[in-house]
Amino acid sequence: MMLLAGLMRALPSLDVFAYLGVVAFVAAAMRGFSGFGAGLLMAPLFSLVMEPLDVVALVLLLNLFSTFQMLPEALRHVDWRLVFRLFIPSLLGIPIGLVVIHSINPVLLRQIVALVVSLVAVIMLAGWHYDGRRGRVQDALAGSLSGVLTSIAGIGGPPIVLYLLSDRKISLVVFRAVCIAYFLMVQVGALTPMLVAGSITPKHGFLVLALLPLYGLATWLGTHLHHLSVGRYQAQARRVSLWMLLGIGLVTLFL
Repeated sequence: MMLLAGLMRALPSLDVFAYLGVVAFVAAAMRGFSGFGAGLLMAPLFSLVMEPLDVVALVLLLNLFSTFQMLPEALRHVDWRLVFRLFIPSLLGIPIGLVVIHSINPVLLRQIVALVVSLVAVIMLAGWHYDGRRGRVQDALAGSLSGVLTSIAGIGGPPIVLYLLSDRKISLVVFRAVCIAYFLMVQVGALTPMLVAGSITPKHGFLVLALLPLYGLATWLGTHLHHLSVGRYQAQARRVSLWMLLGIGLVTLFL
């Protein structure tokens, strides 16, 4: 009874909750299919109806719980050496992002997030690939930038995704598995100081609890579609996802 009462107090108005639910469903399906993209879709759209800290908390918590749903299968294909070469530097970027989110005007922060989402979509649609050197320095730069963006808006995927996709030696299966394992670790890394500082509240927990069944269903659906489309429709679905992200980024940028 107390749980139900707390849940009802935490929920926003019905129209806002329905909006959050639709956005979360589409984002989870995208992430289940490709291994990334949920934060990129949710962050700019959630920022239209929520404060920056609420956006980060909700995006990270939803992705964290859904990651456990995809993790058992991914563990068979993870390159753990690569994951740790990216994750350890991300711990340097996380505190920087937390300082930024407390220092910048929410409207400006929303525009920055929208701009990042738009640029990432354009870069990936254009087929740009990083052709430079690869090594510990490059891994550290990608991981650090990812850490900053994770704690700013839960969108730490772009530096990692762009960096890994340009490595022709990594198969799509290994790429997806590395993304899932890395994002699990960086989400925990960003949530821990937020918990210690009291930025994660029971309100966030109850809201995540309300959205989680829908998010879990969409993640399962996306994962199922991933299996069905291996070698067939992945390229087309990826382009549709990127065009959708570009549209979301541009609309949010000018609102």
